Amino acid sequence: MPPIIEGPPEPGSLPKSLVQRLGWFVGIWLASLAAVAVVAYGLRALIL
Repeated sequence: MPPIIEGPPEPGSLPKSLVQRLGWFVGIWLASLAAVAVVAYGLRALIL
């Protein structure tokens, strides 16, 4: 079975690009924003 957690990068390897890292950050932010909106509107529907 492959390891679940990645180890540190190999010496001399290039880090991931800034665009890729920012893309992951923005994607996670949008997903969490959508999840909070769904829960909020769901609770609002239960109240009204």
